[in-house]
Amino acid sequence: MQQDGLSSVNQLGGLFVNGRPLPLDTRQQIVQLAIRGMRPCDISRSLKVSNGCVSKILGRYYRTGVLEPKGIGGSKPRLATPAVVARIAQLKDEYPALFAWEIQRQLCAEGLCTQDKAPSVSSINRVLRALQEDQRLHWTQLRSPAVLAPALPSPHSNCEAPRGPHPGTSHRNRTIFSPGQAEALEKEFQRGQYPDSVVRGKLAAATSLPEDTVRVLLRT
Repeated sequence: MQQDGLSSVNQLGGLFVNGRPLPLDTRQQIVQLAIRGMRPCDISRSLKVSNGCVSKILGRYYRTGVLEPKGIGGSKPRLATPAVVARIAQLKDEYPALFAWEIQRQLCAEGLCTQDKAPSVSSINRVLRALQEDQRLHWTQLRSPAVLAPALPSPHSNCEAPRGPHPGTSHRNRTIFSPGQAEALEKEFQRGQYPDSVVRGKLAAATSLPEDTVRVLLRT
């Protein structure tokens, strides 16, 4: 049955409305069947939805945990903004045993985001993995011979060479951003395009943050 002449039939015999996303109940069926172990091609035939559409819905769900379609007429606002990412990193740094769902609940309790706009558990886990990778990169740099070489004391000084930071404290200090740093990152984020190396370098200099940290935050 056609709806006001807008609906069409796909190659599998399924009905769809031109320019409109699949209904939420159909999306839920796709995910439920996938969880039960059904292959995307079998889901496609069973629900009469194109295989490409099934794969796209499942891929987005696995990446972000979001089942609802993006807004019509424009992309859905990204939920993990730099300010939220900074708070996620700070919470995990202060309370390492926190689960992603606990971080999500805390973000809502603090008013950083509403319940319906909070980052999904999958998104929070992706942020944490990206920050862990950033930490590993910087720890590798700290362990390079040039950094680890002990400073030779001056022959005219009786003072000991200053000791470096205790392992693990460097990243802790870097994950807590000042309001100015968060604002600069937010402005770049609002541009809607991933910055090139030149822009990342300027932003790193302006915020006094390592360029790798800027890269991870704007990529997340």
